[in-house]
Amino acid sequence: MASRSNRYPEEFKRDAVALLCRVLGVRRSAYYKPMTLSPPPRVGEYVPSAALGVGLGLAAYIPDTLNDSGAPYVNPFFSSGFAWGFAALLAGYMARRQRVSVVAGGATLAIAVIAYYSLILFVNQRWYVDASNTEDGLPSSAGLLSVGRSIAFWALAGVSGGGMMGWLGWTIRQASAHRGSTALGAALGLLTGEAVFTLIHVKSIYLGPLDTFDLSKLIPSLIQITLAVIAVAIMVILRKRSINWRVAIVVGATSVALSALLWYAVLTVRILL
Repeated sequence: MASRSNRYPEEFKRDAVALLCRVLGVRRSAYYKPMTLSPPPRVGEYVPSAALGVGLGLAAYIPDTLNDSGAPYVNPFFSSGFAWGFAALLAGYMARRQRVSVVAGGATLAIAVIAYYSLILFVNQRWYVDASNTEDGLPSSAGLLSVGRSIAFWALAGVSGGGMMGWLGWTIRQASAHRGSTALGAALGLLTGEAVFTLIHVKSIYLGPLDTFDLSKLIPSLIQITLAVIAVAIMVILRKRSINWRVAIVVGATSVALSALLWYAVLTVRILL
């Protein structure tokens, strides 16, 4: 049996931990457990997100190789708000730790931006204006400045938005019923935000009859929404934990509205750059 003098430090530790938990509002277990630090993330934990980013960047270039009549219908799968958001969500879903999920989500989209614009710079070269299309008859590389602004803008948006989507992916997989349901609703809203904004913004869709332009906006938007619902449904099945559907629906509806406003702000800023 331990002596009384040896028990006092242990009791003092328990009281100190209890006081700290009460101040911070943290629930503590019934038994005192010493705090341990998690090991730093290994490089191998980010390999899936790097592969996802490269694959997404290359796939996003596919619509650029098609004509105007075919590209809009391929965009939902490779170069849309859903495609990029889902890649970051999946990177976070596969992460084993929360902080890794945030970095993995942001890194996925940042790498995708670099991969995509590398093709624009060195393969497509649409930034280059040949002599036949300039006023002074000389070739111009003025489009490089626009490409540079696009890279900076989308990389920043990818790191911030991708980090959030990565965290949502991890939360969907690992968190409790309430937090997981909240993350599911938020993810669904963010994945459908661009499509919902397009359906609201292109008012000619509701005036009829539908022309080629209207169909190129309506059908891809509906495809994005359908893909988002399927993706979230699969995550619900794989989650193997209870879902609070009331929370998921309320958060999802709110997230859709906020996401549509966010896309309006993003595209407005992009036009001004």
